[in-house]
Amino acid sequence: MNTDARKALSTIRRCIAADRVRLSEHFAKRMDDRGLFWGDVLAALENPVSAVADGFDGASRARWIVRGPCADGTMIGLVCAIGRDDRGELTVFVTLFWEG
Repeated sequence: MNTDARKALSTIRRCIAADRVRLSEHFAKRMDDRGLFWGDVLAALENPVSAVADGFDGASRARWIVRGPCADGTMIGLVCAIGRDDRGELTVFVTLFWEG
């Protein structure tokens, strides 16, 4: 993983630790549709196999696609948008998908 990817993962993890995350309605629905839990997301972020820049979202936040194993080992992909608001760093979880 390159330096930018490691920095993005560090920022995402910091945001989670500081409770500076938002889940889009779409992300929450995809978690429900797939029977996944927040612990699955955390597992994928603890042991990612890749993190790839994916441009910017509509609010000019940097988008990242992170792939890793969820709690049962099944590979998932997460789309996260990293930015700032008036309170500091913020990560928005946009969607998730099965890797296959």
